[in-house]
Amino acid sequence: MFSGQLPHYVEPRKLADQGGSIGGQTTVAALPRLSEFEQSQGEPVDVALTFARSDEDGVRSVEGTISTHLVLTCQRCLEPVRCDITARVRLALVWSEDDIDAVPDRFDPWLVTDDKMSLAPLLEEELLLALPLVAMHEQCPTQLPTTTQVEEEEEAASQEQADNPFAILATLKKRDGQE
Repeated sequence: MFSGQLPHYVEPRKLADQGGSIGGQTTVAALPRLSEFEQSQGEPVDVALTFARSDEDGVRSVEGTISTHLVLTCQRCLEPVRCDITARVRLALVWSEDDIDAVPDRFDPWLVTDDKMSLAPLLEEELLLALPLVAMHEQCPTQLPTTTQVEEEEEAASQEQADNPFAILATLKKRDGQE
């Protein structure tokens, strides 16, 4: 069992055959595909993975969790929102694309191309897949305009145009591309 600092490389086949586990931490900054989350680079990424080989069907698998906190953009108020991201990992190790069809339905395939593989791409992929479709605050810190506020602003703009008879001409001139 590895624990503490995560290894950069793992031997998935060997770990599965031995029933090994990996547990520990890295940071978001150590995962290049998560570099767009600039405000989250110092956040820890907690990893707990167990490798196994099934006795009944011989499937080598990896199961566990990968979790962190990422700062995303709230789709309601466009302010930063801190989201807890937890990926539940349930993968079957496959060595060629031909083997993917044989993976039991309870697993997703993980294509293992070498005896020794970098752990970072697996962590990145699983965290990206676990991102929420829409990030939002429970209660936005910024007061959002209500429907009545928007209607009042539109009415005020309309009243301003009615008070100024030349405002309509200016609008038509702009629309026709004349300046």
